[in-house]
Amino acid sequence: MDGPAPERAAPDPADSAAAAGPAPAGGPLSDVRVVEFAQVLAVPTCGLLLADLGADVIKVEPPRGDAYRANQPSGIPREGRAFTIVNRGKRSICIDLAHPDSRQVVERLVRWADVVLVSFKPSDLLRYGLDYAALRGLRPDLIYLENSAYGNEGPAGEDGGYDVVVQGMSGTGSLSSASAGGTPRFVQPAYVDVSTGFLAALGVVSALRHRDRTGCGQRVHTSLLSTALALGSSLVHQFRDLDQRREQELRSELAELRERGEPFEVQQERFYERAQPATRGNVYYRHFRTADGYISVGCLSPALYRKLRAATGLEDPRLEAGFDAESAAGRAELSAFERRAEQLFASRTTATWLEQLRQHGVPCGPFSFPHEVMDDPQVNANGYLIELEHRRLGPYRTFAPPIRFDATPSRAKSAAPALDADRESVLTELGYSSLEIRDLSKRAVVGERTHRPRSSDA
Repeated sequence: MDGPAPERAAPDPADSAAAAGPAPAGGPLSDVRVVEFAQVLAVPTCGLLLADLGADVIKVEPPRGDAYRANQPSGIPREGRAFTIVNRGKRSICIDLAHPDSRQVVERLVRWADVVLVSFKPSDLLRYGLDYAALRGLRPDLIYLENSAYGNEGPAGEDGGYDVVVQGMSGTGSLSSASAGGTPRFVQPAYVDVSTGFLAALGVVSALRHRDRTGCGQRVHTSLLSTALALGSSLVHQFRDLDQRREQELRSELAELRERGEPFEVQQERFYERAQPATRGNVYYRHFRTADGYISVGCLSPALYRKLRAATGLEDPRLEAGFDAESAAGRAELSAFERRAEQLFASRTTATWLEQLRQHGVPCGPFSFPHEVMDDPQVNANGYLIELEHRRLGPYRTFAPPIRFDATPSRAKSAAPALDADRESVLTELGYSSLEIRDLSKRAVVGERTHRPRSSDA
């Protein structure tokens, strides 16, 4: 259940339903069938979004379940919090892909589906017969979403990978990580995984649109590494004619710092000094400590800079005639300017600052921890959180579908499924009789398994 919807003005029929025509019974993808062969976070996030948009998503799990079921344990076996959040609205069936007789079940699933989502190493796709060439032979107009860690080519093309590794490889970790004892701290949430899931969903609906126009299916490919490079776009780039000298100096300086064993925060600060010298003296776009917490301020234009100065009374030394930000005296003055701003914000409460900054039109907001977001009036006024009922974990709140439609509403259809909860219903839809389902289960072709797994179960 979605909980109470936010109050809104009734739409003008001429602007919504009447203009769009009769609304389908469900979301915009209510006639789309999806099979998900993937674990953990990136591709399952894609499946979640497709389910929110109305698609019928069948999640194929190994006999002992998606490994993510053990993440953020709830005290109830195979019902981890993380799995519950990312797998709502799906149906679950366990299939032992290593079993020689599983092929018949996989083939029926593929023929049933419009979309297949996979996240395996290239060699494992071939091993299980889940590669695009094999599945396209079963359904020529299939939309096939394949996600890899680093792309299928190159020295790491066969490697498995996770968000933390890609943060490091892509350069985004050096930008987003704070230091913990001189070492970069892994940034949570796993933004590369989640962003890849969003891009994968965009790829799927784009391919469906193409199929609607042409009748042709296709393979769609995403990778964690390509997503991370896109996320780091504002700093992960290279203008050869502009950056050559600066980059050479930066390489030399970082090599020297590493040779001396300087901690990560010193190296990160040196990078920012070289890559973005304008951030020196930054009081306009950052978080501040207040008397009772923290506050976030975002000003990215001269007009907003003026508004912040008017709200705080701060005087920016860069406005003085002849000020040289690159001189030793200029750098010292900018550091002093930052300290004055920090002391000023620390002298009043968050609520006081929010009121004062908003009166002056300064973009700002409270800096919240996750549990505090649950009570945020802005979040709740817009219905950005929903409540679902889990059969074993009870009621819980989570993010609402992030895309909304007037004519074809998106919604979270249900909480995450229990492991193998939909085996009989799925197999029945695929044309298996009760006797055949019992036989497949008895021979462990399908169904969960609680004993120690074989190596093929991993």
